[in-house]
Amino acid sequence: MSRPKGSDNKVFVMKVAAKFGYIGRYNNRTTLSPFGRFELGGDGLSNFAIYDRDIISQRGYPVYYTSDPRMNSETGQPTGYEGFTVFNKYVMELRYPFSLNPSSTIFGLAFLEAANGYRDVRDYNPFRLRRSAGLGMRFYLPMFGLLGFDYGIGFDRLQSGNGLKDAAKFTFMLGFEPE
Repeated sequence: MSRPKGSDNKVFVMKVAAKFGYIGRYNNRTTLSPFGRFELGGDGLSNFAIYDRDIISQRGYPVYYTSDPRMNSETGQPTGYEGFTVFNKYVMELRYPFSLNPSSTIFGLAFLEAANGYRDVRDYNPFRLRRSAGLGMRFYLPMFGLLGFDYGIGFDRLQSGNGLKDAAKFTFMLGFEPE
């Protein structure tokens, strides 16, 4: 017996996205404000955006403060850091639903991400990126909204002899999927 169209067919869904951001100014005689910059890395929830930062999450990485993918500081903001004025991010996700029930929608996913931020448009290089891959789960529950868990491996954080010890990062989402 065949199933009617529109029934609960579970199929893979591919999501592909590219994002770019630029903060400029109207006049070369003025400096850019230290507010309203981009901050990249982390899960989008644990970044302290008290001072007007647009948080661009990246699974598999902590918040980073330099455009050099070989440098992955987790020690906090360096002196003089003002944020990035240019960023780009590429995402590819493959999702599979385990439950399509409206009272609890559950799906698993595998992802590939690449992103980086730059302090100035002169430093911008769309191919100098921090790359990551991983697995995750999403739970949409009417009582709580979105709950998400991701385990990402930052390829640029891998060090020979350490395995995944310093390269993997667990990410938690609550309420929304960050940018």
